[in-house]
Amino acid sequence: MERDLIEQATLLNTREEYVAWEQRCDEFIESLEEQSRIKRPRLSIGNRQSVIACIARLESLKGSVRGRFVHVGAGHGLRWREIETAFESRILTVAVINSNHIEPRRFLEDACEIVLERVQCIMQRYYSIKINTIFNGEFVAGNKRANKSIATRNYELYRYTDLREWYVTRVVEPILISLEEFQERDSGWALSRILNLAVNANKHNPLRAGCHIKLPREIMLKRAVINVQSAGDACFAWSVVAALHPASKHVERVSSYPHYSTVLNLVAIEFPMTLSQIRKFEALNDISINVYAIEKGIAPIRLADRKKSRHVNLLYVKDDSAGHFALIKDLSRLVRSQITRNKNRKYFCDRCLHYFSTSTKLETHSEDCEKINDCAIRLPSEDDKWLSFRNHCRKERVPFVVYADLECALEKTDSDLQSATHTYQHHNVFRIGYYVQCSYDSSLSGFRFRRDKDCIAWFAEELKQLAHSVQSVISANVPMADFTRDDWETLENVRDRVDVKLLTNWEGRSVRRQ
Repeated sequence: MERDLIEQATLLNTREEYVAWEQRCDEFIESLEEQSRIKRPRLSIGNRQSVIACIARLESLKGSVRGRFVHVGAGHGLRWREIETAFESRILTVAVINSNHIEPRRFLEDACEIVLERVQCIMQRYYSIKINTIFNGEFVAGNKRANKSIATRNYELYRYTDLREWYVTRVVEPILISLEEFQERDSGWALSRILNLAVNANKHNPLRAGCHIKLPREIMLKRAVINVQSAGDACFAWSVVAALHPASKHVERVSSYPHYSTVLNLVAIEFPMTLSQIRKFEALNDISINVYAIEKGIAPIRLADRKKSRHVNLLYVKDDSAGHFALIKDLSRLVRSQITRNKNRKYFCDRCLHYFSTSTKLETHSEDCEKINDCAIRLPSEDDKWLSFRNHCRKERVPFVVYADLECALEKTDSDLQSATHTYQHHNVFRIGYYVQCSYDSSLSGFRFRRDKDCIAWFAEELKQLAHSVQSVISANVPMADFTRDDWETLENVRDRVDVKLLTNWEGRSVRRQ
């Protein structure tokens, strides 16, 4: 049905045909929305995403066709379209529909205020959300045309998040980089038309109230973690208190510890705790905190900048709908089995998880580790062991670049007005100019132009001659010849005649000599 509507759109000639086509389009969109809303039988996630993408494409098509038959004033280059879905955690799915933007950056920048306005409305109802965006465009490669999408990663937004910074760093820049890399690959696809920017907002509850979670059995058997059974959403605070005020018995009960509000400074700290608030918590309480998670073993997900005298290691565990902090009382016992089978006591670095046989060796290592390692060292897996170059936008620039522009006069043409499509203007080129930019020698740069009816043929001949001249310049570069024995002797003789200041160590003192 979508393909039929697209084909019919190219055949519309009168306003009456357009009105009938738009009605059919609206009916099909309504049927798609009904499919998206239905819960029994539920569509797969992939099918629901396809339905949403189809709705957004048809809305973009309607906007482009409307401009041919309905006068649209200035300031209507973008439209906002909300799409109902049956995703359980989905708050909102919307699309910013493009009408006349042709440059991706300008489109994304102009869409910024529309997106931020809607996101701010959502943030007034929810403390945190997960959000991602999808840039949809029509691409061409030779005679082929296809709609393709560029999606950004899910990002957690909180009420204190700078939304404008999020939009620039997590939406605009990733999309433009991915778009540039995609077009520079060998596939040959090039952006022909911007369709829309879809925005998906989902509920996000990193730690729910009453967030106590039972630890996995293999973790419990190691007896290295204290899981305080807190009834509220302050499991983070109770775990820190358990580290600062160890209990002799019933370590899992909150009654065994002083209340966290009497021990900790929690000014401007909101529960449930998030990783982004831990730095502020550390500063308020003069403490350092590392957070570990279970990811194919125990691995750090958050490391303190500097280990302080009061230091706490926490384990973050989660199930399908909640997260929970627990206190790691013995890191060595917790991680030893995943690193070594040796049963003797080991001293583990809580930054990189390397182990040592003595505490003295660990202290020596820790001084350097704090300066170097911001994360644990994880070797590549068997499924992900190959490295390949993907940042096509960071390729080395070519030494010569040609910038060209032409000017045309619009001439009216006579054509068959009865056909579905007809030409009514012809671009007659009367002037062309180009500028050659050399990246390393400005004397090789220059500007030339031609103004007459044969300027295109002149430009083609100019490019041919330029290619030959550039080839002669580039081919002048030859590899460095290997040093011969005579060359090495000459180099040594030159060194003997040059005063060199040497820096040596003598009895622990630095000494300079001529």
